[in-house]
Amino acid sequence: MTMAKKTYINSSGRKVLEYVSTVSIMVDLPNILTHDKILTINMPYLKLEKRVAGNDIAAVRLIDFEDKDGIVSFYVQELKSKRTYYLSANMDYEGDMWMWSLSDFEALTTLPE
Repeated sequence: MTMAKKTYINSSGRKVLEYVSTVSIMVDLPNILTHDKILTINMPYLKLEKRVAGNDIAAVRLIDFEDKDGIVSFYVQELKSKRTYYLSANMDYEGDMWMWSLSDFEALTTLPE
């Protein structure tokens, strides 16, 4: 079965999102710290969430993703507590500030020093 590639070009003309397959998505945002910026359903990721007092780090599994009206949302489940929730990002935002990030083991172990 061939899947038509769905993409999102932001207001600056930059491709931010591309559906790679039915279970994988490429999201070119600064808070996605994965190999080739690809996230895959059922794969584990490390979530870092910036809070007013400190940071929250949790191992999560990506359950699903969707995009609508310039917003990409990731439905995740924490591996330890089994709690589920959405993480969302505005794909038109061009700044360096972010409230959360997702990373995979490969990207974490190959970060430049």
